[in-house]
Amino acid sequence: MIRFLNDETVAGHRFGKGAIARFDSATEAQLIAAADAENYPLISRPIEILSGSAVAASCTMTAIDEVLASFTIAPGILGVNSVLQIEPLWTFTSSVNNKVLKIRIGGTTVYSATRTTSVKEAPLFVLANRNSLASQIQPYDNGYATAGLIAPASYAIDFSKNQDVEISGQRADSADTLTLEYYRILHFIGD
Repeated sequence: MIRFLNDETVAGHRFGKGAIARFDSATEAQLIAAADAENYPLISRPIEILSGSAVAASCTMTAIDEVLASFTIAPGILGVNSVLQIEPLWTFTSSVNNKVLKIRIGGTTVYSATRTTSVKEAPLFVLANRNSLASQIQPYDNGYATAGLIAPASYAIDFSKNQDVEISGQRADSADTLTLEYYRILHFIGD
């Protein structure tokens, strides 16, 4: 990885002074030798926001699983060692009635909770590809754990194909509210 010391055009693309880029080792060595760039060690992996919103989406029906937010992860977005992080925030009426909260990826339910007398749910859902586009592990279930007693969940979601991500809610009684207040979906780029 290099950082440009001057404005440069490489392979038809313009890079401004200070821009960081990665090329094959021969191209990087040539730019460094010409004093047009300097070696810039990779300290962290890039993170990108795949989707997100803070516009509230509320359930309008009862006893039906309603999709409150959705988007598609296209093939080529996630790599074999990518990590997907989903952060939803649901709010709801505190009552004895069930409120069901779910995250589905490619039709597979990867998070589900049924709540009654609380007023919010804000899980941190993490899914890590295991050197494969079709094999994942979920490191956290209900939070960070030491000396855990439950094995981590694993999945076989094929990210070489389009995969729809759905964040949903279901309320049992029309007197209750259930709203997806916010969500953010991050992609931690892997090797």
